[in-house]
Amino acid sequence: MNVSVSSSPAGRVVATPLQKELELSRELFARLVDALLNRMFDLRPEKAARRLWYLLLSFFVSGFLISLFYYRLDQWTYYLRNIISYLLNPAFAASYVGNPFRDFALFAFGVFTDPRILQYLPVLLAPFFIALQCAAIYLADIFELDHPSVARSFIWEVALSGSDRMIRISQGDISDEHRHSPNYLIGGPGKVMVDLDSVALFEKPDGTPHVIGPTGKEPRGMATLEGFERFRQAVDIRDHYVDLRDQDLKSPSVKSRSLDGIPVTATDVRLMFSVYRGGVKPSVDNPYPFSREAIEQIIYQATSRVTPELPNPSTYEFSWIHKMILLIRVELSDFMSKHKLTAYLAGIGMPELEKWKQREEKIVEQVQKLTHTDQEFLVSNEQAAQPVFQPRTKITNLFTQFAEEFTRRSRSGGVELHWIGVGTWKTPGEIVPERHLEAWKLSNENLYRESPEVLADLDKEAILQRLVALIQDVPVAAYRQATGDEKEHAKAMRALLLAYHQQLLEAADFMRAKGEAVPPGIEEAIAHIKNMFGHFVS
Repeated sequence: MNVSVSSSPAGRVVATPLQKELELSRELFARLVDALLNRMFDLRPEKAARRLWYLLLSFFVSGFLISLFYYRLDQWTYYLRNIISYLLNPAFAASYVGNPFRDFALFAFGVFTDPRILQYLPVLLAPFFIALQCAAIYLADIFELDHPSVARSFIWEVALSGSDRMIRISQGDISDEHRHSPNYLIGGPGKVMVDLDSVALFEKPDGTPHVIGPTGKEPRGMATLEGFERFRQAVDIRDHYVDLRDQDLKSPSVKSRSLDGIPVTATDVRLMFSVYRGGVKPSVDNPYPFSREAIEQIIYQATSRVTPELPNPSTYEFSWIHKMILLIRVELSDFMSKHKLTAYLAGIGMPELEKWKQREEKIVEQVQKLTHTDQEFLVSNEQAAQPVFQPRTKITNLFTQFAEEFTRRSRSGGVELHWIGVGTWKTPGEIVPERHLEAWKLSNENLYRESPEVLADLDKEAILQRLVALIQDVPVAAYRQATGDEKEHAKAMRALLLAYHQQLLEAADFMRAKGEAVPPGIEEAIAHIKNMFGHFVS
């Protein structure tokens, strides 16, 4: 039969329906082969265990075919006929002496242990182990592993046996005992246990991200990793508390200039932030909710540090916490430059004015005692006008507005600022009244020039003033500030506890600086507050 090919009026060749069906059949057959190969080499653990059975079956089939050179086929069929007759013919089963299954097993064992058959065993096993070792060396070179044994173990698991090997993630990082596991160095198959305070991001072979949260509700408390599903990064999803103080180089205070050009330093800045929680409130079952999109943004927006002087031109250092602190510092500095100095300072009332006047009189009295003169250092009729300062409620609203705006802008980066507080504002010495500065200088000069008794008296007085200041700050001032700033009782108590935590830290640092032992009660109180609120970043 001739197959005709029609032509279009323009001379273009048009395929016949038969040619179209043949072409479609070839495409479908290629897709069928691909589907069968994908099914056979599926990377899931249960598929790997199935491949092991396929390998063992093919091994015994190969041994059976080799045995036919030495054992006739009718010898195999003789034992098989006995088994079938024993199962289907009761008369044969009653007259049969022995057990046909045992006889067949003994015959098969004798065949496969025959030296004439075993001589072919290296021919079957050598290519397998050579291929396994070559693949392990290749894989170890790709992933820069120190020992090919890790890659060999991984290939055996992903290709044949599957794996229940487990890695654990806690406090936003992989556990130390699992850093040499193939599941961490190369990838799945395997299991992963994620603690309540962490979230891990794994990547599948095609690059698809797989975010795994706390696995407490998973079967056996572990999630399953597919083949070559590799660990990318983990994130600590607890609330993080940071104190920005000038006590060390790691947490300097925030410096900026006000809108009217005056240098302003925000000391004792305390803030609380976390990953973006997607508007979900914490609960007993889910104390640290998170947004999967936020986790992906935090990890994939991380940058590498350029190191041209090192062998590797760039170094990947994932630290979203320090990045968040730097971002808050920059945003807070920019925010401070948009307001005048008076916007940061609370109003002064009569109690403050009375304390100011008493402090001036005490300075004059101390100077007169030390200089033995009746000279008036302060002019009583010169009364400085009270500045027009903002009330404390406006200051609170100012930084509440900053926290809300910062969270709204940084939400695309996967982070969320819950709370920020500024303890003290420092301004240049020129703003301090000149007579106070002169009296302070004169008192210090006379203090060092005169007798030790004067030094001891002033030292005691300074200690007493410091104790009074501490009592005013904590619990009196801290409680008033907390209850005034926070409408919710829980948040107010949290702010008060954080104030106590800061004072206890300062007391412990002061004792260590003097070479004194810190009482166990103070250390226990600091540790207890830390455990209550989560993670404090130094």
